[in-house]
Amino acid sequence: MTAEPAGEGVQAAGLTRRTLLRLAGSAGLATAAGCTSASPGRSSGPGHASPDGPPGTSPTGPAPAGSSPAVEAGLAGLSRTLSTPLLRPGSTGYARAVGLYNPRFDRAPRPLAIAACGTPADVVACVRFAGRDGTSLRLRAGGHSYGGWSTGPGLVADVRPMSAVVVDTASRTVRIGAGARLAEVYDALGRRGAAIAAGSCPSVGITGLALGGGVGVLTRAFGLTCDAIRSVQLVTADGVLREVDGRSDPDLLWALRGGGGGSLGAVTALTLQVQPTPTVHTFTLSWSGDHAAQVVSAWQRWMADRSHLLWSTCKVLGTGATGDLRALVAGTWLGAASALDPELAALRRAVGAPTRSRSTRTLDYRRTMQLEAGCLNQDVQQCLSTALGRAERLPFAATSAILRSALPEAGVATAVAGAARALQVPGLVEGGISFDALGGKVDEVAPTATAFAHRGALATIQYTATWSRRAADPAPYDAFVRGQRADLLGWTGPAAYVNYADPSLRDYSSAYWGANRGRLAAIKNAHDPHDLFSFPQAIPSR
Repeated sequence: MTAEPAGEGVQAAGLTRRTLLRLAGSAGLATAAGCTSASPGRSSGPGHASPDGPPGTSPTGPAPAGSSPAVEAGLAGLSRTLSTPLLRPGSTGYARAVGLYNPRFDRAPRPLAIAACGTPADVVACVRFAGRDGTSLRLRAGGHSYGGWSTGPGLVADVRPMSAVVVDTASRTVRIGAGARLAEVYDALGRRGAAIAAGSCPSVGITGLALGGGVGVLTRAFGLTCDAIRSVQLVTADGVLREVDGRSDPDLLWALRGGGGGSLGAVTALTLQVQPTPTVHTFTLSWSGDHAAQVVSAWQRWMADRSHLLWSTCKVLGTGATGDLRALVAGTWLGAASALDPELAALRRAVGAPTRSRSTRTLDYRRTMQLEAGCLNQDVQQCLSTALGRAERLPFAATSAILRSALPEAGVATAVAGAARALQVPGLVEGGISFDALGGKVDEVAPTATAFAHRGALATIQYTATWSRRAADPAPYDAFVRGQRADLLGWTGPAAYVNYADPSLRDYSSAYWGANRGRLAAIKNAHDPHDLFSFPQAIPSR
Protein backbone atom coordinates (compact mmCIF):
# COMPACT_ATOMS: atom_id res chain seq x y z
CA MET A 1 0.00 0.00 0.00
CA THR A 2 1.27 3.47 -0.69
CA ALA A 3 1.00 6.86 0.95
CA GLU A 4 2.26 10.35 0.19
CA PRO A 5 5.61 11.33 1.69
CA ALA A 6 6.33 14.82 2.84
CA GLY A 7 6.97 17.40 0.17
CA GLU A 8 8.46 20.53 1.55
CA GLY A 9 9.45 22.72 -1.36
CA VAL A 10 11.75 24.65 0.86
CA GLN A 11 14.69 27.01 0.30
CA ALA A 12 15.55 26.14 -3.24
CA ALA A 13 17.76 27.93 -5.63
CA GLY A 14 15.27 29.20 -8.22
CA LEU A 15 14.66 32.92 -8.62
CA THR A 16 12.09 33.27 -11.36
CA ARG A 17 9.87 36.14 -12.49
CA ARG A 18 8.30 36.99 -9.16
CA THR A 19 11.64 36.74 -7.39
CA LEU A 20 13.24 39.19 -9.76
CA LEU A 21 10.40 41.63 -9.19
CA ARG A 22 10.94 41.37 -5.46
CA LEU A 23 14.67 41.77 -5.70
CA ALA A 24 14.15 44.96 -7.59
CA GLY A 25 12.32 46.57 -4.70
CA SER A 26 12.69 44.65 -1.46
CA ALA A 27 14.80 42.26 0.54
CA GLY A 28 14.19 38.67 -0.50
CA LEU A 29 15.38 35.55 1.22
CA ALA A 30 15.52 31.88 0.36
CA THR A 31 13.71 30.54 -2.66
CA ALA A 32 12.08 27.17 -3.07
CA ALA A 33 12.27 24.74 -5.93
CA GLY A 34 9.04 23.33 -4.61
CA CYS A 35 7.72 26.80 -5.39
CA THR A 36 9.32 27.49 -8.73
CA SER A 37 8.29 31.13 -8.63
CA ALA A 38 9.36 31.56 -5.03
CA SER A 39 10.35 34.91 -3.78
CA PRO A 40 13.93 34.76 -2.54
CA GLY A 41 12.67 33.75 0.81
CA ARG A 42 10.33 31.02 0.00
CA SER A 43 9.90 27.72 1.78
CA SER A 44 6.35 26.21 1.62
CA GLY A 45 1.08 26.14 1.55
CA PRO A 46 -3.23 25.89 0.20
CA GLY A 47 -4.92 27.13 -2.83
CA HIS A 48 -8.48 26.47 -1.85
CA ALA A 49 -9.30 24.57 1.28
CA SER A 50 -11.14 22.39 -1.18
CA PRO A 51 -10.14 19.23 -3.03
CA ASP A 52 -9.99 20.85 -6.42
CA GLY A 53 -6.20 21.01 -6.79
CA PRO A 54 -4.03 23.56 -8.51
CA PRO A 55 -5.94 25.90 -10.80
CA GLY A 56 -5.17 25.49 -14.45
CA THR A 57 -4.17 21.85 -14.10
CA SER A 58 -4.92 19.69 -17.12
CA PRO A 59 -3.40 16.30 -16.40
CA THR A 60 -2.59 14.28 -19.47
CA GLY A 61 -1.40 11.08 -17.82
CA PRO A 62 -2.68 7.59 -18.44
CA ALA A 63 -6.26 6.92 -17.45
CA PRO A 64 -6.70 4.87 -14.28
CA ALA A 65 -6.18 1.17 -14.74
CA GLY A 66 -9.33 -0.89 -14.78
CA SER A 67 -10.42 -2.24 -11.43
CA SER A 68 -12.21 -5.42 -10.47
CA PRO A 69 -15.92 -5.54 -9.64
CA ALA A 70 -14.95 -6.17 -6.01
CA VAL A 71 -12.84 -3.02 -5.88
CA GLU A 72 -15.57 -1.01 -7.60
CA ALA A 73 -18.09 -2.25 -5.07
CA GLY A 74 -15.70 -1.39 -2.26
CA LEU A 75 -15.16 2.14 -3.60
CA ALA A 76 -18.91 2.63 -3.90
CA GLY A 77 -19.32 1.56 -0.29
CA LEU A 78 -16.48 3.81 0.84
CA SER A 79 -18.00 6.76 -0.98
CA ARG A 80 -21.25 6.33 0.93
CA THR A 81 -19.42 6.55 4.28
CA LEU A 82 -17.50 9.78 3.52
CA SER A 83 -18.63 13.31 4.30
CA THR A 84 -18.13 14.11 0.58
CA PRO A 85 -18.58 11.50 -2.17
CA LEU A 86 -15.46 10.15 -3.84
CA LEU A 87 -14.20 11.90 -6.96
CA ARG A 88 -14.01 9.37 -9.81
CA PRO A 89 -12.73 9.80 -13.38
CA GLY A 90 -15.27 11.90 -15.26
CA SER A 91 -16.88 13.36 -12.16
CA THR A 92 -17.01 17.11 -11.49
CA GLY A 93 -13.81 18.25 -9.78
CA TYR A 94 -11.74 15.16 -10.58
CA ALA A 95 -9.66 16.76 -13.34
CA ARG A 96 -8.63 19.62 -11.05
CA ALA A 97 -8.05 17.43 -8.00
CA VAL A 98 -5.77 14.98 -9.80
CA GLY A 99 -2.91 17.39 -10.60
CA LEU A 100 0.22 17.91 -8.48
CA TYR A 101 2.12 21.13 -7.88
CA ASN A 102 5.04 20.19 -10.15
CA PRO A 103 3.77 20.02 -13.75
CA ARG A 104 6.40 17.41 -14.63
CA PHE A 105 4.05 14.90 -12.96
CA ASP A 106 0.99 15.82 -15.02
CA ARG A 107 1.57 12.63 -16.98
CA ALA A 108 1.60 10.42 -13.89
CA PRO A 109 -0.96 7.60 -13.73
CA ARG A 110 -4.28 8.96 -12.53
CA PRO A 111 -5.94 7.52 -9.42
CA LEU A 112 -9.03 5.34 -9.35
CA ALA A 113 -10.57 7.69 -6.82
CA ILE A 114 -9.84 10.77 -4.73
CA ALA A 115 -11.36 11.21 -1.28
CA ALA A 116 -11.75 14.83 -0.12
CA CYS A 117 -11.30 14.10 3.58
CA GLY A 118 -13.10 16.73 5.63
CA THR A 119 -12.95 14.90 8.95
CA PRO A 120 -10.64 12.45 10.72
CA ALA A 121 -13.40 9.85 10.30
CA ASP A 122 -13.02 10.18 6.51
CA VAL A 123 -9.31 9.39 6.83
CA VAL A 124 -10.07 6.41 9.09
CA ALA A 125 -12.47 5.08 6.44
CA CYS A 126 -9.86 5.44 3.67
CA VAL A 127 -7.14 3.69 5.67
CA ARG A 128 -9.46 0.84 6.63
CA PHE A 129 -10.64 0.47 3.04
CA ALA A 130 -7.07 0.28 1.71
CA GLY A 131 -6.04 -2.21 4.37
CA ARG A 132 -9.06 -4.40 3.76
CA ASP A 133 -9.31 -4.28 -0.03
CA GLY A 134 -5.61 -4.11 -0.91
CA THR A 135 -6.00 -0.91 -2.93
CA SER A 136 -2.91 1.28 -2.90
CA LEU A 137 -3.27 4.46 -0.85
CA ARG A 138 -1.60 7.84 -1.22
CA LEU A 139 -2.02 10.83 1.10
CA ARG A 140 -2.06 14.39 -0.17
CA ALA A 141 -1.88 17.76 1.54
CA GLY A 142 0.13 20.35 -0.40
CA GLY A 143 0.92 17.99 -3.29
CA HIS A 144 4.57 19.13 -3.45
CA SER A 145 6.28 15.74 -3.13
CA TYR A 146 9.54 15.99 -5.07
CA GLY A 147 9.17 12.36 -6.13
CA GLY A 148 5.60 12.82 -7.35
CA TRP A 149 4.36 10.54 -4.57
CA SER A 150 1.32 12.66 -3.72
CA THR A 151 -0.65 10.59 -6.19
CA GLY A 152 -0.85 7.01 -7.38
CA PRO A 153 -2.97 4.55 -9.33
CA GLY A 154 -5.30 3.61 -6.45
CA LEU A 155 -7.00 5.76 -3.81
CA VAL A 156 -5.78 9.27 -2.92
CA ALA A 157 -6.85 10.63 0.47
CA ASP A 158 -6.72 14.42 0.07
CA VAL A 159 -6.72 16.11 3.49
CA ARG A 160 -6.81 19.71 2.25
CA PRO A 161 -10.35 20.32 3.52
CA MET A 162 -9.00 19.86 7.08
CA SER A 163 -7.17 23.17 7.29
CA ALA A 164 -8.31 24.87 10.50
CA VAL A 165 -5.63 26.75 12.47
CA VAL A 166 -6.55 27.32 16.15
CA VAL A 167 -4.17 29.19 18.47
CA ASP A 168 -4.36 28.56 22.22
CA THR A 169 -2.69 31.57 23.80
CA ALA A 170 -2.88 30.08 27.30
CA SER A 171 -0.79 27.01 26.41
CA ARG A 172 1.18 28.81 23.71
CA THR A 173 0.29 26.13 21.18
CA VAL A 174 -1.45 25.94 17.83
CA ARG A 175 -3.61 23.09 16.53
CA ILE A 176 -3.32 22.83 12.75
CA GLY A 177 -5.39 20.65 10.46
CA ALA A 178 -3.30 18.34 8.30
CA GLY A 179 -4.43 20.04 5.09
CA ALA A 180 -3.35 23.57 6.03
CA ARG A 181 -0.75 25.20 3.85
CA LEU A 182 1.68 27.83 4.91
CA ALA A 183 -0.16 30.90 3.66
CA GLU A 184 -3.10 29.94 5.90
CA VAL A 185 -0.90 29.00 8.84
CA TYR A 186 1.13 32.21 8.88
CA ASP A 187 -1.91 34.42 8.44
CA ALA A 188 -3.78 32.80 11.33
CA LEU A 189 -0.75 32.76 13.60
CA GLY A 190 0.29 36.33 12.88
CA ARG A 191 -3.19 37.67 13.63
CA ARG A 192 -3.02 36.04 17.08
CA GLY A 193 0.51 37.22 17.91
CA ALA A 194 1.99 33.74 17.51
CA ALA A 195 4.80 32.43 15.33
CA ILE A 196 6.54 29.24 14.26
CA ALA A 197 9.57 28.61 12.07
CA ALA A 198 8.75 26.88 8.81
CA GLY A 199 9.11 27.36 5.07
CA SER A 200 7.90 30.19 2.90
CA CYS A 201 6.34 28.73 -0.26
CA PRO A 202 2.64 29.52 0.40
CA SER A 203 1.15 26.35 -1.08
CA VAL A 204 3.36 23.77 0.65
CA GLY A 205 1.52 21.80 3.32
CA ILE A 206 2.57 22.25 6.94
CA THR A 207 2.25 18.52 7.61
CA GLY A 208 4.83 17.23 5.13
CA LEU A 209 7.20 20.06 5.93
CA ALA A 210 7.04 19.52 9.70
CA LEU A 211 7.29 15.73 9.63
CA GLY A 212 10.46 15.86 7.54
CA GLY A 213 12.21 18.45 9.71
CA GLY A 214 11.17 21.84 8.39
CA VAL A 215 13.87 24.30 7.37
CA GLY A 216 12.88 27.94 7.01
CA VAL A 217 13.90 31.55 7.33
CA LEU A 218 13.64 31.59 11.15
CA THR A 219 15.25 28.19 11.71
CA ARG A 220 18.34 29.37 13.56
CA ALA A 221 16.28 31.49 15.98
CA PHE A 222 13.39 29.06 16.64
CA GLY A 223 14.71 25.64 15.56
CA LEU A 224 13.28 23.20 13.03
CA THR A 225 9.53 22.97 12.58
CA CYS A 226 9.61 19.38 13.87
CA ASP A 227 11.19 20.60 17.11
CA ALA A 228 8.00 22.53 17.85
CA ILE A 229 5.71 19.47 17.44
CA ARG A 230 4.05 18.54 20.73
CA SER A 231 1.51 16.01 19.47
CA VAL A 232 0.26 14.45 16.25
CA GLN A 233 -3.21 13.11 15.55
CA LEU A 234 -2.99 10.35 12.98
CA VAL A 235 -4.60 7.16 11.74
CA THR A 236 -2.26 4.20 12.02
CA ALA A 237 -2.28 1.14 9.78
CA ASP A 238 -4.75 -0.66 12.04
CA GLY A 239 -7.33 2.02 11.21
CA VAL A 240 -7.26 3.59 14.69
CA LEU A 241 -7.25 7.37 15.20
CA ARG A 242 -4.60 8.21 17.79
CA GLU A 243 -3.31 11.30 19.57
CA VAL A 244 0.43 10.68 19.76
CA ASP A 245 2.48 12.67 22.27
CA GLY A 246 5.45 12.15 24.55
CA ARG A 247 3.34 10.28 27.09
CA SER A 248 1.09 8.12 24.92
CA ASP A 249 3.75 6.87 22.48
CA PRO A 250 7.15 8.57 22.77
CA ASP A 251 8.75 6.31 20.16
CA LEU A 252 6.17 7.10 17.50
CA LEU A 253 6.35 10.82 18.28
CA TRP A 254 10.16 10.61 17.98
CA ALA A 255 9.82 9.08 14.52
CA LEU A 256 7.22 11.63 13.39
CA ARG A 257 9.60 14.48 14.26
CA GLY A 258 11.93 14.24 11.27
CA GLY A 259 11.18 10.82 9.80
CA GLY A 260 9.27 12.30 6.88
CA GLY A 261 5.62 12.12 5.95
CA GLY A 262 3.57 9.19 4.76
CA SER A 263 5.47 6.25 6.27
CA LEU A 264 3.91 5.88 9.71
CA GLY A 265 0.29 6.88 9.36
CA ALA A 266 -2.18 9.36 7.92
CA VAL A 267 -1.90 12.61 9.87
CA THR A 268 -5.10 14.53 10.54
CA ALA A 269 -3.78 17.32 12.82
CA LEU A 270 -0.63 18.67 14.45
CA THR A 271 -0.11 20.57 17.70
CA LEU A 272 2.95 22.84 17.76
CA GLN A 273 4.52 25.12 20.34
CA VAL A 274 4.41 28.77 19.25
CA GLN A 275 6.67 31.75 19.90
CA PRO A 276 5.71 35.42 20.32
CA THR A 277 5.72 37.17 16.96
CA PRO A 278 9.04 38.91 16.29
CA THR A 279 9.85 41.99 14.28
CA VAL A 280 11.87 40.72 11.32
CA HIS A 281 14.56 42.60 9.43
CA THR A 282 15.22 41.07 5.99
CA PHE A 283 18.19 41.69 3.73
CA THR A 284 19.47 40.78 0.27
CA LEU A 285 22.97 41.34 -1.09
CA SER A 286 23.63 40.45 -4.73
CA TRP A 287 26.82 40.18 -6.79
CA SER A 288 27.65 39.40 -10.40
CA GLY A 289 28.80 35.87 -11.20
CA ASP A 290 32.49 36.73 -11.28
CA HIS A 291 32.26 37.24 -7.50
CA ALA A 292 30.51 33.90 -6.90
CA ALA A 293 33.48 31.97 -5.50
CA GLN A 294 34.33 34.81 -3.12
CA VAL A 295 30.71 35.02 -1.97
CA VAL A 296 30.38 31.29 -1.24
CA SER A 297 33.74 31.08 0.49
CA ALA A 298 33.12 34.15 2.65
CA TRP A 299 29.51 33.18 3.46
CA GLN A 300 30.59 29.82 4.92
CA ARG A 301 33.05 31.41 7.34
CA TRP A 302 30.66 34.25 8.17
CA MET A 303 27.64 32.05 8.96
CA ALA A 304 29.67 29.74 11.18
CA ASP A 305 30.23 32.62 13.59
CA ARG A 306 26.84 34.41 13.58
CA SER A 307 24.28 34.90 16.30
CA HIS A 308 21.33 32.50 16.30
CA LEU A 309 19.15 35.55 15.60
CA LEU A 310 20.54 35.67 12.05
CA TRP A 311 19.58 33.21 9.32
CA SER A 312 20.70 33.35 5.70
CA THR A 313 20.91 31.57 2.39
CA CYS A 314 23.71 31.78 -0.18
CA LYS A 315 22.95 31.04 -3.82
CA VAL A 316 24.72 30.83 -7.16
CA LEU A 317 22.16 30.86 -9.97
CA GLY A 318 22.27 30.80 -13.73
CA THR A 319 19.50 32.08 -16.01
CA GLY A 320 19.48 30.25 -19.31
CA ALA A 321 17.68 32.81 -21.45
CA THR A 322 20.04 35.68 -20.57
CA GLY A 323 23.26 33.77 -19.90
CA ASP A 324 23.43 35.56 -16.56
CA LEU A 325 25.22 34.07 -13.54
CA ARG A 326 24.79 35.75 -10.17
CA ALA A 327 25.46 35.18 -6.47
CA LEU A 328 23.39 36.40 -3.58
CA VAL A 329 23.13 36.23 0.17
CA ALA A 330 19.72 36.90 1.73
CA GLY A 331 18.36 36.40 5.20
CA THR A 332 16.54 37.45 8.34
CA TRP A 333 17.67 39.21 11.52
CA LEU A 334 15.64 39.21 14.74
CA GLY A 335 17.94 41.45 16.77
CA ALA A 336 17.95 45.23 17.08
CA ALA A 337 17.65 47.07 13.78
CA SER A 338 20.82 49.03 14.55
CA ALA A 339 22.80 45.78 14.83
CA LEU A 340 22.03 44.47 11.34
CA ASP A 341 24.65 46.54 9.51
CA PRO A 342 27.43 45.42 11.87
CA GLU A 343 26.34 41.80 11.32
CA LEU A 344 26.60 42.24 7.54
CA ALA A 345 29.83 44.24 7.64
CA ALA A 346 32.10 41.22 8.04
CA LEU A 347 30.64 39.62 4.92
CA ARG A 348 30.96 42.82 2.92
CA ARG A 349 34.58 43.22 4.00
CA ALA A 350 35.39 39.70 2.78
CA VAL A 351 33.64 39.97 -0.58
CA GLY A 352 33.39 43.67 -1.29
CA ALA A 353 30.30 45.77 -1.69
CA PRO A 354 27.44 44.11 -3.57
CA THR A 355 27.92 44.76 -7.27
CA ARG A 356 24.26 44.34 -8.25
CA SER A 357 21.97 45.27 -5.38
CA ARG A 358 21.58 45.69 -1.64
CA SER A 359 18.23 46.01 0.13
CA THR A 360 16.78 45.72 3.63
CA ARG A 361 13.29 45.83 5.02
CA THR A 362 11.58 45.66 8.44
CA LEU A 363 8.13 44.12 8.90
CA ASP A 364 6.11 42.24 11.47
CA TYR A 365 6.06 38.43 11.36
CA ARG A 366 2.87 38.02 9.32
CA ARG A 367 3.87 40.53 6.68
CA THR A 368 7.41 39.14 6.53
CA MET A 369 6.05 35.72 5.67
CA GLN A 370 3.77 37.31 3.06
CA LEU A 371 6.86 38.96 1.61
CA GLU A 372 8.71 35.66 1.60
CA ALA A 373 5.80 34.07 -0.24
CA GLY A 374 5.71 36.85 -2.83
CA CYS A 375 2.28 37.81 -1.50
CA LEU A 376 2.83 41.02 0.44
CA ASN A 377 -0.47 42.90 0.95
CA GLN A 378 -2.52 40.05 -0.53
CA ASP A 379 -5.09 38.06 1.40
CA VAL A 380 -4.64 34.32 1.78
CA GLN A 381 -6.82 33.33 -1.15
CA GLN A 382 -5.19 35.84 -3.49
CA CYS A 383 -1.79 34.54 -2.48
CA LEU A 384 -2.71 30.92 -3.04
CA SER A 385 -4.53 31.56 -6.30
CA THR A 386 -1.42 33.26 -7.64
CA ALA A 387 0.99 30.63 -6.31
CA LEU A 388 -1.07 27.79 -7.76
CA GLY A 389 -1.77 29.47 -11.09
CA ARG A 390 -0.37 27.98 -14.26
CA ALA A 391 1.99 30.89 -14.91
CA GLU A 392 3.65 30.49 -11.50
CA ARG A 393 4.13 26.71 -11.62
CA LEU A 394 7.16 25.69 -13.64
CA PRO A 395 8.35 22.09 -13.91
CA PHE A 396 11.45 21.55 -11.79
CA ALA A 397 14.11 19.04 -10.83
CA ALA A 398 15.97 19.03 -7.52
CA THR A 399 18.22 17.07 -5.24
CA SER A 400 20.10 17.85 -2.04
CA ALA A 401 23.10 17.35 0.20
CA ILE A 402 24.17 18.31 3.71
CA LEU A 403 27.16 20.61 4.26
CA ARG A 404 28.70 19.57 7.56
CA SER A 405 31.73 21.88 7.33
CA ALA A 406 32.94 24.63 5.03
CA LEU A 407 34.01 23.68 1.53
CA PRO A 408 37.71 24.20 0.79
CA GLU A 409 38.78 26.37 -2.11
CA ALA A 410 38.58 23.47 -4.57
CA GLY A 411 35.09 22.59 -3.35
CA VAL A 412 33.90 26.18 -3.73
CA ALA A 413 35.29 26.31 -7.27
CA THR A 414 33.52 23.04 -8.09
CA ALA A 415 30.22 24.31 -6.69
CA VAL A 416 30.39 27.52 -8.72
CA ALA A 417 31.40 25.69 -11.90
CA GLY A 418 28.50 23.26 -11.43
CA ALA A 419 26.00 26.09 -11.06
CA ALA A 420 27.46 27.84 -14.11
CA ARG A 421 26.66 24.77 -16.23
CA ALA A 422 23.04 25.88 -16.00
CA LEU A 423 23.84 28.28 -18.81
CA GLN A 424 24.59 25.36 -21.15
CA VAL A 425 21.41 23.30 -20.49
CA PRO A 426 19.00 23.86 -23.40
CA GLY A 427 15.58 25.07 -22.28
CA LEU A 428 16.59 25.67 -18.68
CA VAL A 429 14.96 28.76 -17.17
CA GLU A 430 17.06 28.87 -14.03
CA GLY A 431 19.29 26.52 -12.08
CA GLY A 432 22.09 26.36 -9.58
CA ILE A 433 22.95 25.76 -5.96
CA SER A 434 21.50 27.04 -2.69
CA PHE A 435 23.12 26.80 0.75
CA ASP A 436 20.55 27.29 3.53
CA ALA A 437 21.97 27.82 7.00
CA LEU A 438 21.41 25.42 9.87
CA GLY A 439 22.96 25.85 13.33
CA GLY A 440 21.70 28.09 16.11
CA LYS A 441 18.73 26.54 17.93
CA VAL A 442 18.84 23.50 15.62
CA ASP A 443 22.05 22.39 17.33
CA GLU A 444 20.62 22.74 20.83
CA VAL A 445 18.72 19.49 20.22
CA ALA A 446 20.72 16.25 20.27
CA PRO A 447 21.06 14.37 16.93
CA THR A 448 19.21 11.37 18.41
CA ALA A 449 16.49 13.37 20.21
CA THR A 450 14.37 13.39 17.03
CA ALA A 451 14.60 11.47 13.76
CA PHE A 452 16.19 14.49 12.01
CA ALA A 453 19.81 13.40 11.65
CA HIS A 454 21.62 16.49 10.39
CA ARG A 455 22.16 18.55 13.51
CA GLY A 456 25.62 20.07 13.81
CA ALA A 457 25.77 20.72 10.06
CA LEU A 458 26.50 24.13 8.59
CA ALA A 459 23.75 24.06 5.95
CA THR A 460 21.44 22.09 3.74
CA ILE A 461 22.30 22.25 0.03
CA GLN A 462 19.71 22.16 -2.70
CA TYR A 463 20.54 21.79 -6.39
CA THR A 464 17.70 22.93 -8.65
CA ALA A 465 16.60 23.44 -12.23
CA THR A 466 13.37 24.86 -13.63
CA TRP A 467 12.20 24.79 -17.23
CA SER A 468 9.21 26.20 -19.05
CA ARG A 469 8.08 23.62 -21.63
CA ARG A 470 5.85 21.26 -19.68
CA ALA A 471 6.08 18.46 -22.22
CA ALA A 472 9.89 18.52 -22.21
CA ASP A 473 11.83 15.42 -21.22
CA PRO A 474 13.00 15.97 -17.59
CA ALA A 475 16.14 13.87 -18.11
CA PRO A 476 18.58 16.71 -18.97
CA TYR A 477 17.44 18.73 -15.96
CA ASP A 478 17.66 15.74 -13.63
CA ALA A 479 21.16 15.10 -14.99
CA PHE A 480 22.13 18.72 -14.30
CA VAL A 481 21.05 18.74 -10.64
CA ARG A 482 22.35 15.26 -9.92
CA GLY A 483 25.63 16.11 -11.63
CA GLN A 484 26.09 19.03 -9.25
CA ARG A 485 25.47 16.73 -6.29
CA ALA A 486 27.91 14.12 -7.62
CA ASP A 487 30.61 16.74 -8.14
CA LEU A 488 30.55 17.71 -4.44
CA LEU A 489 30.11 14.25 -2.91
CA GLY A 490 33.78 14.07 -1.94
CA TRP A 491 33.22 17.06 0.35
CA THR A 492 29.59 16.66 1.43
CA GLY A 493 29.28 12.89 1.64
CA PRO A 494 26.05 11.06 0.71
CA ALA A 495 23.68 12.67 3.26
CA ALA A 496 20.51 14.32 1.92
CA TYR A 497 17.33 15.96 3.21
CA VAL A 498 14.15 13.85 3.16
CA ASN A 499 11.90 16.79 2.25
CA TYR A 500 13.92 17.24 -0.95
CA ALA A 501 13.32 13.65 -1.99
CA ASP A 502 15.39 12.37 -4.91
CA PRO A 503 14.13 9.07 -6.38
CA SER A 504 17.62 8.30 -7.74
CA LEU A 505 19.20 7.91 -4.28
CA ARG A 506 19.86 4.20 -3.82
CA ASP A 507 20.68 4.10 -0.11
CA TYR A 508 18.11 6.76 0.69
CA SER A 509 17.46 5.64 4.27
CA SER A 510 21.10 6.16 5.18
CA ALA A 511 21.22 9.47 3.29
CA TYR A 512 18.10 10.89 4.93
CA TRP A 513 18.31 9.47 8.45
CA GLY A 514 21.90 8.37 9.03
CA ALA A 515 22.38 6.69 12.41
CA ASN A 516 18.66 7.10 13.18
CA ARG A 517 17.54 4.78 10.41
CA GLY A 518 17.66 1.60 12.52
CA ARG A 519 15.36 2.98 15.20
CA LEU A 520 13.03 4.34 12.53
CA ALA A 521 12.81 0.92 10.86
CA ALA A 522 11.95 -0.71 14.17
CA ILE A 523 9.16 1.80 14.83
CA LYS A 524 7.85 1.40 11.27
CA ASN A 525 7.76 -2.38 11.74
CA ALA A 526 5.93 -2.05 15.04
CA HIS A 527 3.20 0.23 13.68
CA ASP A 528 2.94 -0.83 10.02
CA PRO A 529 4.33 -4.37 9.65
CA HIS A 530 2.50 -4.97 6.37
CA ASP A 531 3.60 -1.73 4.67
CA LEU A 532 0.18 -0.19 4.23
CA PHE A 533 1.93 3.20 4.18
CA SER A 534 4.51 2.55 1.52
CA PHE A 535 5.98 4.44 -1.42
CA PRO A 536 9.37 4.31 -3.20
CA GLN A 537 11.24 6.06 -0.36
CA ALA A 538 9.16 5.20 2.68
CA ILE A 539 10.90 4.22 5.91
CA PRO A 540 11.85 0.58 5.33
CA SER A 541 10.41 -1.73 7.98
CA ARG A 542 13.37 -4.11 7.83
